[in-house]
Amino acid sequence: MLEEKDRKLVGACGLNCAACNIYQAYAKKDVEAQRRIAKSLFGENTDIEPEKITCDGCHGRLDVHWSPDCKILQCTQEKELTACSQCSEFPCQNLKAFYSKGYEKAEQNALKQREMGLEAWWKSQQK
Repeated sequence: MLEEKDRKLVGACGLNCAACNIYQAYAKKDVEAQRRIAKSLFGENTDIEPEKITCDGCHGRLDVHWSPDCKILQCTQEKELTACSQCSEFPCQNLKAFYSKGYEKAEQNALKQREMGLEAWWKSQQK
């Protein structure tokens, strides 16, 4: 069983939140990194404040979650799962659509989670 501090960093879709630049910048309170991320996402002349670039991990605090209305996250919550890889319907159409938008690493992770088990996959990510 994953500890809560680890569980919050397992993306429902397969992402490793600990490796995400948005999560890292927020966790380190690195305003300059948040500023760079805002510019890369929204353009050089963005009026998005760096402090708005926040995320506490997929299963962390929703008030600072990057995508609190994420359909994938909501589905895992409804099914009381940590990750989609634990679902009998994996991979569903929503997940396939998400992966096709450039999230191949999340897909690879989810497949590994399915193969190894979520806890073993997480331990492998710590190395």
